[in-house]
Amino acid sequence: MSEFNTLSAMGLTDVNAISHYKLSRQDNQEVLKVYFKRPAGSAMPDSSTFCFDCNTVVPADAEAASQSKDNGGSDPVLIAAVNELNALNKSISNHDRRLQLVNELDRLEQIMAAKLQELREDLNRIV
Repeated sequence: MSEFNTLSAMGLTDVNAISHYKLSRQDNQEVLKVYFKRPAGSAMPDSSTFCFDCNTVVPADAEAASQSKDNGGSDPVLIAAVNELNALNKSISNHDRRLQLVNELDRLEQIMAAKLQELREDLNRIV
């Protein structure tokens, strides 16, 4: 497990339970959400979220400015964590990844169908 030092430092000690991750930006933060494979009914969380402030570099520091430009202002810990997560994802087969995507699409379709139904009911109440 020594190859995943950053993930371990973030509290993600069971790297075998990690299924995938998503990276997004909200305001001046980058948000890393790590999802886990859990059995149905498990009391353990399905995901963990980590927020990283975007670095602001003092222009007088040329070396730091250069490094920040290379990584888009991302936190070095975030970059190391994403690199480790990518290394983990390479070990996941295409079939497993396809199943993950199909499950995610099914879940999103259910959410959208419920929201559309709610909007239709609201519309009917107005008319």
